[in-house]
Amino acid sequence: MTTSTKNPAKNDGLNPVHGSLRRTVLTGVPASPGFAMGRVFPVSNREISVVEETLPESRLADEEQLFLKAVSKTAKEIAQIKEISESRAGMKDSLIFATHLMILQDPGLVNGIIDKIRKDRKNARWAVHVVLGAYIDRFESIDSAAMRDKAADLRDLYNRLMAAMEDSGPVLEDVAHEEGVVLVGHELLPSLLMSIKPGQVSGLAMDTGGRTSHVAILARSLQIPLVSGLRNAAAIIKAGDVVIVDGSSGKVVVNPNEEDIKDFRERQEVFERQRRELFTMRQLEPMTRDGKYITLHANIEIPGEADKVTDFGATGIGLYRSEFLFLRKDAPTQDEQRDAYRYILETMSPCPVTIRTLDAGGDKLVSGINAVSESNPFMGWRSIRVCLDREDIFCTQLKALLLANTKGNLRLLLPMISGMTELRRAKACIKRCRDELEAEGKKCAKVKVGVMIEVPAAVMIVDKLAKEVDFFSIGTNDLIQFTLAVDRTNELITDMFQPHHPAVLSMIYETVKAAHREGFPVAVCGEMSADPMSVLLLVGLGIDELSMTPWNVMSTKKIIRSINFEDVRETALTVLQMDDAESVNAYLHKKYAQAIRDLGVLSVVGQADNSKK
Repeated sequence: MTTSTKNPAKNDGLNPVHGSLRRTVLTGVPASPGFAMGRVFPVSNREISVVEETLPESRLADEEQLFLKAVSKTAKEIAQIKEISESRAGMKDSLIFATHLMILQDPGLVNGIIDKIRKDRKNARWAVHVVLGAYIDRFESIDSAAMRDKAADLRDLYNRLMAAMEDSGPVLEDVAHEEGVVLVGHELLPSLLMSIKPGQVSGLAMDTGGRTSHVAILARSLQIPLVSGLRNAAAIIKAGDVVIVDGSSGKVVVNPNEEDIKDFRERQEVFERQRRELFTMRQLEPMTRDGKYITLHANIEIPGEADKVTDFGATGIGLYRSEFLFLRKDAPTQDEQRDAYRYILETMSPCPVTIRTLDAGGDKLVSGINAVSESNPFMGWRSIRVCLDREDIFCTQLKALLLANTKGNLRLLLPMISGMTELRRAKACIKRCRDELEAEGKKCAKVKVGVMIEVPAAVMIVDKLAKEVDFFSIGTNDLIQFTLAVDRTNELITDMFQPHHPAVLSMIYETVKAAHREGFPVAVCGEMSADPMSVLLLVGLGIDELSMTPWNVMSTKKIIRSINFEDVRETALTVLQMDDAESVNAYLHKKYAQAIRDLGVLSVVGQADNSKK
């Protein structure tokens, strides 16, 4: 990275810009909420020059050792970064670096590079460039944000391996000693973010990525404001420029004027006050003014998060994504899974814990299941379909879950159910596993079984499904995508991803009615659960439980405590009669926007209050 000797006049360390420096406003994706102002420190990957060499037999052993030593050195670096990540960002976000280690130690990748050296008699740097480069190209060619994130992980490894083989230090130089700088780059890597010291960086701005990128996840954990998806910020913003990063609305102001700085300080003060106020919500009941109780649960991704869930006011776990246990070289054994599930269940007891069975396939590549080439993997061999085809893996997980349920607080969730045959086959597997365990003299507590409503076909037969399960959990992310035929990661049709589309709202309402007729609750565990406007609509539609990232529980609780159930129910019934999303959004905005603004939760959940603009 490079920095500039340019030093603007002091004004709390910064100054409004005059003269030849041009004020510019860039708009991107609000990836990590919050506000920051600081001097720019550009981040750029050093150009890596790779020359192809065909080597004599006598040099091949040395080249192979050069590569293997680079792998060992890189693995140690990543392990150190992982430890730092665990201490600063928590166990959940250190999984990013566990994934890096898993990729680095993948026999297919390592052996492919060694074969390139041995059989093709190529130098080690060229072998890494060709083999790892082919992996990167493959992921970048898929029009999916998740696949682009994987490509970024591989580029991180590529840079580190190349640097290790030439022994010239890290690819990225240390960040400047000045505190509070704003890092700006085309692509910021997770390892860079974890290598900076606390307080050294106040904000981040990058051309690539979105809210689901690994850098965005880490930035939110470290509470560093981030605007991503800026496209050309790295070219426009220069070293030493002063910038304001608004991670709540997705704006970056380059070379701000006095009015910009005044506005920034006001917004930053409001943001910090709102965050402090939210913590007063933790011990209060999520109950509407007229007495309707809405259960608030948290989504987690690794067992270690369970002991912090109640700190944010959640009363259970609404979704544990078990596939994260499988992000390792070897598939976890039954005992390893049992111990992980038991930790969550016992930590949360007597509160309920919903654990989703393995959701593999699509963009989730896990150990023990070979990836298959599919033209449309998100509608292909994935989720419950994989489990029913691989009953060995499925039954190992089911037995681990049943054995872990010593407190009787397990809710077992079956994903992507599209028909009765799938449900009945899955339930038969559960029964068979229970029978086999009990035949061995092992007691199994009763477990509630539910299905995720995320496929339109499931909604069409929701009355039939309701007669054979104990609860529903609506996965709104996939339900919206499948219903509207819109990939929410596709930038060309982002505007068509409409959570308030009449078809989506009708499906949610029909699901609620079917469940309530059978006397059991309905949860929503998608992103709608954390959106203030959507929360009011979901409660009005009759949703009994909302599950979200732990931090958002407090703001959602504040919203629920401010409303009357009968009022939001009347609103929901009104919008159900509307025939387009634009009408629904306009009606909701007119009715609720000011009330939500007055609650002071917008910037904290990543939606800045732009009413003054």
